[in-house]
Amino acid sequence: MTDSASTKVIQDLYAGTLEVEAWGRAMLGLADMVRASGALLLAFDPASGAVLRDEIHRFDPGVVDNYRRYWTYEDSRRVHFLATPVACPVTERTLGISQWCRSPILNEFLLPADAPHFMPAWLHKSGAKAVTISLQGTRRRGPFDGGDIENFRQILPHVARALEIRDRLEHVQLRSKTLAITLDRLALGVLLLDSRGRVLEANSQAQELLREGNGIRRNHDGTFWLRESAGSELGRWVRTGEPLRRSAMDGLLHVRRAMRLPLSVLVTPLPRRSVSWVAQDSRWLVLLIDPERRIEACAELIGRDLDITAREAEIAALLVSGYGVQNIAVRLHVSPHTVRTQLKSIFRKTGSHTQSELIRRIALGPALLRSRSDTPFG
Repeated sequence: MTDSASTKVIQDLYAGTLEVEAWGRAMLGLADMVRASGALLLAFDPASGAVLRDEIHRFDPGVVDNYRRYWTYEDSRRVHFLATPVACPVTERTLGISQWCRSPILNEFLLPADAPHFMPAWLHKSGAKAVTISLQGTRRRGPFDGGDIENFRQILPHVARALEIRDRLEHVQLRSKTLAITLDRLALGVLLLDSRGRVLEANSQAQELLREGNGIRRNHDGTFWLRESAGSELGRWVRTGEPLRRSAMDGLLHVRRAMRLPLSVLVTPLPRRSVSWVAQDSRWLVLLIDPERRIEACAELIGRDLDITAREAEIAALLVSGYGVQNIAVRLHVSPHTVRTQLKSIFRKTGSHTQSELIRRIALGPALLRSRSDTPFG
């Protein structure tokens, strides 16, 4: 192994924590260092031998699938290999398997696949999971020798470290996606602003409100705009970190809108320790509470949760959003008597006795969630 070859493999390993192409180059570069035909990454259940996850680099996927479905449970190498320490490569010669040349896995699986020679090493072993990287050799290439084992051993700490970094990044991405989906199902808009008031992130509810442009919008330069007087107060917050009025210390603003109920805007500064080295910094969290959209978003869920009709759910949603009987009647173009009759039906079905009891039950239920699934942050 040349120093330049090993250096390139190591560089690609760490670059591969962020780039799929670089990771593939690293795996193939590692195989080429010892003239292997391909490289395999496998995560096992140590108890059953079942393959939990795999990566295939320059190897026949059909062969790996065959191994996963059958040979993983019949692999006579597994018991011997499990006894070896982490980061210590072995070969078919060093494992010391009795009657290896007559074993079914060699004659019925590895030889037909032209992969009779192998050099695996554990990257991780625990009671729940064991992870191995294995370099495969063809009949023409021949067995791996002591020099190949040593070359492989020198790179293994970097493989293990890079794989750990990949895992951590995947977990962060999973948490971010889960959070994004959760935020998109909330009956409120969520914005992240930078120190200049520019919109960095917006969930689907916030994006819809921004597109409507009724009292709020995203300017051409990306900054968040509110109708006055809320706009001046937010602008001062963003510039100085101090509210315009003492009464606004709670971070709550109200935005007037044409033909709609006012929009409530809750502004919260984010910790300054979240400042990044290079990327734009999130400085402000902004929550947009739209009573009109909350009604639309919650009605279906309220109906399913309380097992009431669609019209009854609509009335319940309006009630919990602050509408009285008279206003509900006007909004739905029915008489107050009809609204009261339907409220009695809701009380009977839910076991509630008063409007406040019904509102409390809805508020403690899933009504905060949206009734539809939208795509994550766009």
